[in-house]
Amino acid sequence: MTLSDRILTAGRIYCDLVFTELDARPAPGREVFAEGLALRAGGGAYITAAYLSALGHQAALIGTLPVAPFDAVIRAEMAETGVDPICTPAPPGSDPQITAAFMHGNDRAFVTRRPGPALTVTGPLPAARHLHLGEITTARDHPELIPMARAAGMSLSLDCSWDGQALAGCDLSGIIAAVDLFFPNEAEAAELHRHGVDASPKVATIIKLGAQGAEIRPARGPVQHCAAKQVRLKDTTGAGDAFNAGFLSAWLKGQTAAECLDLGTYCGAIAVGRVGGAGALPPLDSLAMPLHEAGQ
Repeated sequence: MTLSDRILTAGRIYCDLVFTELDARPAPGREVFAEGLALRAGGGAYITAAYLSALGHQAALIGTLPVAPFDAVIRAEMAETGVDPICTPAPPGSDPQITAAFMHGNDRAFVTRRPGPALTVTGPLPAARHLHLGEITTARDHPELIPMARAAGMSLSLDCSWDGQALAGCDLSGIIAAVDLFFPNEAEAAELHRHGVDASPKVATIIKLGAQGAEIRPARGPVQHCAAKQVRLKDTTGAGDAFNAGFLSAWLKGQTAAECLDLGTYCGAIAVGRVGGAGALPPLDSLAMPLHEAGQ
């Protein structure tokens, strides 16, 4: 495998503090206790990269690490998942870039601190065949990324990660039109439509429908739908990012739209059957084929 086979992902990198089995739902003025606490690497770009690595791809992540001591958590997990870190440290004095997640039954709540830029670009992008942007805000804040990737011959994909306040006044239609694949979820697609955004990438829009599966809306051709795989739900964190990895893995191999959707929903099912992020993922390159065929 050469560097030209590498897949780059770019976006914000978080350290997720995941509190599980809370004895009550968090509420103002009340202290609650958790039976479990896990520290995980987080952020859509990282989770997509980790699943791509598990699927047998050479995956690299571009971003800014959270400040110490959280950076050590990220580095250790990236080493475990096989993701190549092309990362810069946070500037001195930065606040931690973290997400606190609280799990009570099937309910989840999140509090996130998002300081500073998502990444620092100081030169040409590393050699790769594809660049996946983990959120529109990264494309907005770093407009040089898309033309740099195109100039280097890369194909491009983009997750939405809707942030209405941050994206106010942003030329979303122009950003989406510049990539090959766009991955919103159902709520994000509806919000884009409500704001009059033309979500028309060069090749296709892939809408993640949660328990209803996913559908692809090609620039040319009919809409296709794939049902979700049946799995016991544990945690939906990162499921959409895992779906992105499965879809991209198949798409970059030239597989059909139906096959891309099938592998995407398979990876999404793996994610919702786990608690938190992408740590300790099993190799999926050997598992994907028989389970992929079983999902036909």
